Amino acid sequence: MFETSFLEMLVIGIVALLVIGPERLPTVARTIGLWIGKARRLIAHTRADIERELGTDELRSMLYKQEEELRNLRVLMNDKVDTAKKEIETHVKSE
Repeated sequence: MFETSFLEMLVIGIVALLVIGPERLPTVARTIGLWIGKARRLIAHTRADIERELGTDELRSMLYKQEEELRNLRVLMNDKVDTAKKEIETHVKSE
C-alpha cells in the first residue's frame, strides 16, 4: 500500500526514539505493528466479502465464456464470408 524506503524508515525510527524514548519504543512499536496487522486483515476480509457479494468470480467466468463464444462466431462468420466470396468469384469468372 505505502512504499517506504530504508532512509524514510530510519528517519521515522530516529524521530520515534527521540519523541517516545528508548524505554517505551519497543512497546509502542509492537502495538503499532499489531494495529497495522489488524487493519490489513480487516481490509482483506472486507475485500473478500465485497467480491463474494458482487459475485465477481461468477461474472468473470461468464464474461470469459461470452468472449469465447464471440470468438467462435467471428471465426464461423469469416469462414462463411470467405466461402461466399469464392462462390461469387467462381460465378463471375464462369460468365
